[in-house]
Amino acid sequence: MKLNCIIDTCTCIALSNTEFKQKRVLDHLNNIAVLNFSPEVHIELRDHSDKNLPKFIHNKSRKLGTSKHSISEYERRMLGKTLTSRAKKGNKGEIDNFLVSVDQIHTFKKNNVIYITDDKKALNGVLEEWAPCFPVISVWTSYEVILYLYAEKIIPSKDIANDLIQDIINFTAPKPAERSPKTTSEIMSLKVSYKNKIENISKLLN
Repeated sequence: MKLNCIIDTCTCIALSNTEFKQKRVLDHLNNIAVLNFSPEVHIELRDHSDKNLPKFIHNKSRKLGTSKHSISEYERRMLGKTLTSRAKKGNKGEIDNFLVSVDQIHTFKKNNVIYITDDKKALNGVLEEWAPCFPVISVWTSYEVILYLYAEKIIPSKDIANDLIQDIINFTAPKPAERSPKTTSEIMSLKVSYKNKIENISKLLN
């Protein structure tokens, strides 16, 4: 059974610019998962067509609406207001994706939904409060995608998995010369954390 994933724009871009076996990581994920998103993320992806995104991710059939309430009504209930599409420094895409995830689980009765985002602003902001309210929704970043692909043996070795973690860091983090001491420390901690997770997967599954 394929994974049910609601994926956001920044993750699509990161996974489209990270490769192994001469294929994008997003292509590998698409082979084992159903990748969907909210109408807002569909617009964002269209507006980022210059970011090495594969053609399949632009397919309109991947765009999901909601059933119990409209997305605007969900936003109002969640935030007390509706959000403007493509607002500068906004996070409507991430929030709408989360609302689609909630609707998929509790209205369409999907058995599981994986919500994938690399947007720290959203994860550390409004979703920090709301995501724990719906524990059946798993929250992943691009790094968890690497862990899953390694556990499934799609990524064939620990070394390649660790290299892909580094590739995602290189793509998403500030350039080394622009990193503050705090950012450098956080990146080092991140690398160690995922290296340990990859090692633990290897202990159990290899």
